[in-house]
Amino acid sequence: MKRIGILGGTFDPIHLGHLIPAQYAFSFLQLDSLLLIPSALPVHRPGHIPASPKHRVAMCRLAAASLPGFEVSEIETGRVEPSYTALTLRALRDTLGPQTELVLLVGEDNFPLLHTWWHAKEILTLATVAVFPRPVAGAADLALLRAKLGRSAVDSILARPIPGPLVPISATDVRNRLRAGLSITGLVPKSVADYIAAKRLYAPSGLAPTTDPPQP
Repeated sequence: MKRIGILGGTFDPIHLGHLIPAQYAFSFLQLDSLLLIPSALPVHRPGHIPASPKHRVAMCRLAAASLPGFEVSEIETGRVEPSYTALTLRALRDTLGPQTELVLLVGEDNFPLLHTWWHAKEILTLATVAVFPRPVAGAADLALLRAKLGRSAVDSILARPIPGPLVPISATDVRNRLRAGLSITGLVPKSVADYIAAKRLYAPSGLAPTTDPPQP
């Protein structure tokens, strides 16, 4: 049975806070491959308008190019429906069949909110959920999560956390630095930084991004 990891997100832009934990997960979970899946629109962040899907997919492809086993899927950016994780898992399950185990990677900061995701209980039947470290402010209250998804299900997930370092980088910080004209060296892969500069993404006020599509 193949094991395929799934890491979804807006990836606006993708950065080392995504990629370093993903590499630890790839090794620890003995995955055959890991899919980076950029979302079309952030369902849980309705006020945020990300860079175009073409740019975010292109940045993910650049980031994945140097990481063996990492791939990029346009399954969400290519559909008109909202980017619900359950829909994506359904589609992957239909495509890959029962002989493939899907492992959904969820950050420690988002895990306490898993019960608010669309069809959250179905997610647990479609994929194995694995939690990776992310900086959080204090201990999370998981009472509501356990009440909604079941104590045994939640405790089973927490019993097998992915080890790895906390990487205190956020896409918001990266965008803010770019808009302030500051360096993002060490925060994103160099190929991604070069792409951002070439396309003038998240540029300081007065420098509009380029509108030409990324090269294949």
